[in-house]
Amino acid sequence: MSEAPETLYDALGGHAGVAAVVDEMYVRVLADVELAHFFADTDLERLKRMQTAFISAMVDGPANYSGAELTEIHRGRGIERQHFSRFCSHMLDALNEREVKPNLIDQVLGRLAMFSDKVTGATNVGG
Repeated sequence: MSEAPETLYDALGGHAGVAAVVDEMYVRVLADVELAHFFADTDLERLKRMQTAFISAMVDGPANYSGAELTEIHRGRGIERQHFSRFCSHMLDALNEREVKPNLIDQVLGRLAMFSDKVTGATNVGG
């Protein structure tokens, strides 16, 4: 029998790898004057735990994310597409900092992009 193929979660280093990317990303996000204000009154340690769980599930890891639905969490916060794009840019930089392979980075960012409408409250042309 052959081994099961490695998941994206495994390729990122499992929980420790995803957590390291999330930590690195938030260093960058919090230093970004266009994004930092969104996190001014946020329990950052809790946010990082939730984000690690969310991203882990997003990349085929354990589905331990039990936070609120994304549209509900972000509603009314004024998050627009350019903010989401900046957030993704910081994710890209964090993945590069951790020396994640480019093909894996593409997969992570592609999956993250699928949540843009939920975070911004926008709808795409198809609805």
